[in-house]
Amino acid sequence: MSYCCMLIAEILTMEYVIMKNIKALTSLLVAGSLIISSVGNAFACTSLMVMDKKGNAYHARTMEFSVQIPTSLTYFPAGTKIESATPAGKKGLSFNTQYAILGMSANLIPGAKQVGFVEGANDQGVSVSMNWLNDSTSQAVGTDDTKILAANDLISWMLGNFKSVAEIKAAMTNGSTELWNPISIPFDKSAPMPGHYAINDKTGAALVVEFTNGKANVYDNPVGVMTNGPDFPWHLQNLNNYTFTNVDKNTGQLGKLKLGTQDAGIALTALPSAQTSQGRFVKAAFYANYVGKANSPDEAINTLGHIMNNFDRPVDLTVDGAGGVGDGARSKSISSEVTEWTVMNDPTRNLYYVRSIGALNWSVIDMNQLKDVKTIKSVSTYDVDKAGANAFTLFLK
Repeated sequence: MSYCCMLIAEILTMEYVIMKNIKALTSLLVAGSLIISSVGNAFACTSLMVMDKKGNAYHARTMEFSVQIPTSLTYFPAGTKIESATPAGKKGLSFNTQYAILGMSANLIPGAKQVGFVEGANDQGVSVSMNWLNDSTSQAVGTDDTKILAANDLISWMLGNFKSVAEIKAAMTNGSTELWNPISIPFDKSAPMPGHYAINDKTGAALVVEFTNGKANVYDNPVGVMTNGPDFPWHLQNLNNYTFTNVDKNTGQLGKLKLGTQDAGIALTALPSAQTSQGRFVKAAFYANYVGKANSPDEAINTLGHIMNNFDRPVDLTVDGAGGVGDGARSKSISSEVTEWTVMNDPTRNLYYVRSIGALNWSVIDMNQLKDVKTIKSVSTYDVDKAGANAFTLFLK
């Protein structure tokens, strides 16, 4: 990937600040492409799932970037036509969605028929999170164009057609659809789109899909969390280094000296404090699997919000120098990853919670209130906070 000098990056950032006031979605998407290709800094995410005492699942993820990218909160009603493309640019798999989709979208692949979701949920209790994964690869596909699906449309395909993780797993492994990972010009003019996917449903079932080693790999997710690289099997193997539990050991003895802690919480001593992908995966797995299960949906969302606060990164918490590698190539200027937005899903009640860097409180979109919306609707991610607590009204204008 080629990068501009600091001055040009600053100019493009200023251009985006001006352009964000333009309401046209196409202008926002073009601005996003310019920023991503010019600045190209690290893109990190933490995805996790918790369960309540009744066996209902709740999902959440953060999205970190070093500049504010103009993602949109987009609604696809049931019946939305999706037209994917083949590696040769021909018409690929086409379908009309069976289920409504609400999620964060961006212009992932220039020239695509529709925007790509980087995070979303359908009205059947399934959610999907796309997180950055370095060294993602493309894979060969056959000659039947009607079966070929580009990764840009993968989340739309999953959420638009299936109502459980089991259905998605079956569809991805039965050969009825062939997936390929296109070059993503906004990210890298020479590399496939650098993403892997966490898929969850309201029962707590979970999958991870990765495009590595020239094929689409589908893994069961026994811990319900995902961050970024390395690949998912590495993260599961790494958890063998963290066999402690959440039970504090408050006393001990060295020689004749008796020891005792001054406070609770020593069980967390060995949890990684770094914000690296590897550290966040371990910490997310600990929180997701040890924090007490809630008694009600409202309590579960409240608990999940408190958990996600531990992955919220303010400006300059860590600072990256010019160059280097990470969850995306670094720019030629100093940068700092920031949690641009966080979302939570209550898939049983079809509630979608959003909070951007500009707010501490959550705005909620009730997908049930959007059933009469029959056309695609998009609003800037950062306008959701301005709508207050019940942001579904943004889609009724």
